[in-house]
Amino acid sequence: MGSPKDDVVRFFERSPDLLAIADRRGYFTCLNPEWEAVLGWSREELMAEPSLNFVHPEDVERTCQEIARATGPSPCTTRYENRFRTRDGVWRWLLWSARWDGEEWSSVAKDITTRKELERHSLHDALTGVANRALATDRLCAAIARLGRSAGAAVALLVDVDDLTTINDTHGHAGGDIVLRAVSDRLSERLRAADTVGRFGGDRFLVVAEGLADGGASGIEAVIERVHGAFARPIPTRNGPVTVTGSVGIAVARDPGVDAEDLLRDADVALRRAKSKGRGRAEVYDAALAEEVRHRLELAAQLRGALQRKELRIVFQPLVSMLDGAPIGCEALLRWDHPSRGELLPGAFLRIAEDDGLIVPIGAWVLEESCRQLAAWRAQGHDLWVSVNVSARQLAQLDFVAVVERALRETGVPANAICLEVTETAVLRRPDMARLALDALRRLGVRVALDDFGLGYSSLTHLKALPVDVLKVDRSFIADLVASTEDRAVVEAVLTLAGRMGLTVIAEGVETAEQDDVLRSMGCPVVQGFLYGRPVPPADVLLPDAVLPGVPRPSIATTPTAA
Repeated sequence: MGSPKDDVVRFFERSPDLLAIADRRGYFTCLNPEWEAVLGWSREELMAEPSLNFVHPEDVERTCQEIARATGPSPCTTRYENRFRTRDGVWRWLLWSARWDGEEWSSVAKDITTRKELERHSLHDALTGVANRALATDRLCAAIARLGRSAGAAVALLVDVDDLTTINDTHGHAGGDIVLRAVSDRLSERLRAADTVGRFGGDRFLVVAEGLADGGASGIEAVIERVHGAFARPIPTRNGPVTVTGSVGIAVARDPGVDAEDLLRDADVALRRAKSKGRGRAEVYDAALAEEVRHRLELAAQLRGALQRKELRIVFQPLVSMLDGAPIGCEALLRWDHPSRGELLPGAFLRIAEDDGLIVPIGAWVLEESCRQLAAWRAQGHDLWVSVNVSARQLAQLDFVAVVERALRETGVPANAICLEVTETAVLRRPDMARLALDALRRLGVRVALDDFGLGYSSLTHLKALPVDVLKVDRSFIADLVASTEDRAVVEAVLTLAGRMGLTVIAEGVETAEQDDVLRSMGCPVVQGFLYGRPVPPADVLLPDAVLPGVPRPSIATTPTAA
């Protein structure tokens, strides 16, 4: 039986842990064989230079702080983690338990690399490698908690990649993944080392910034600039470079009592406001924003019962032939007679209806009512057609085509007397499902119009694949038609393209005689706007057998042509 000293030596030599003794200069003076097995260095190599030379540069400061704490006035055992360099250049994570006795260090280290990798996989996004939702939220909670010990502000920024659906549709999901990885890399590069970048799933990232010493004013602006800078350059993909923008919603915490989920909710509200103003915008949550949310929730609650209370109604704006100045159809437009706020236009409530799903029953009602009114006009001998707007959510409903078919059947209106207007955004939100629905509508004989044409940067790319009969030129091109040669060129190009594809063009937003003259000289077949009539109740609609005041009447009328 060996002596106790022999037992100690045997334990030291055979221990699966990394055992070490180091002097006050930080040089190892004694190491067990496990060091060679784990790191690949010989013990002589490890003892030839200060141990800090083997520590990852990012971990040196923290390691020194722990050493200083343990060698202070009250020596103690310290526990910390750092990365050690192996002979082949790989970094291994070590968990240390070390004690200073006044003369030397006695340490035990465990190789926890596998555990750290498992933690990373569970706390980091698989696609981009940045923090996942759980870790990013945890970092936000920690940043808020630290406000109790330091001045400044903690900021949550929700960053949304604009139109990722369109990018996926144009460049494939592999291209979309390349964009997401590039955005996460650029955000990580541009932000401070102390900031956190996390992916919240889909096209959304969370940036956590803290320690803004000025309370947030110029500091927030600097963070926003860094975030927007991540989108400044096009992102290369296999199918060519992609220009990407990002919308940002910001919420600021200056009090450790703030709840992280509340802060994220506020940032989401700010993000929605930013996106409503266009691409690449940033908005900061504030008291006015909070009031806007309260107003929105109140309006949403009231809208839920508006249909049953018969507060909704339809008005019609004429679509006029430029060849004879007579109305050939109408666009059905929704109005809400709010009991306390009076008449509300769609811009005040349709976004709420879309977000809450109310647009589905409301849209079905608008279609049915429009068909009934059209049936009444046609029974009086007026050869009109009616255009009805369809939202993205309606188009995505599995029974949407059945809803259209039922409205036609119950009212007896011919399918080609109805034109359903869809926006490019609505089609591209779920392009495969949208195209199936549009193809089915085409088989019914229903006409389809692409609304707001020219606003989407991929309009021409997708036009050839969409079953479309009518193009509606967005009013933003008509507003400056007289003064802007660029807008005039766009409208001329659309008219030429449509003519070659057998499509009808409707110019919307025509308000002046000058605009009308330019469109007439270009050969635009159909127009719509205040110059020719405002939206009015059915009883006030100017029917085809009447001539609009002051408008010349050629002998041939123009109607939409199916593609």
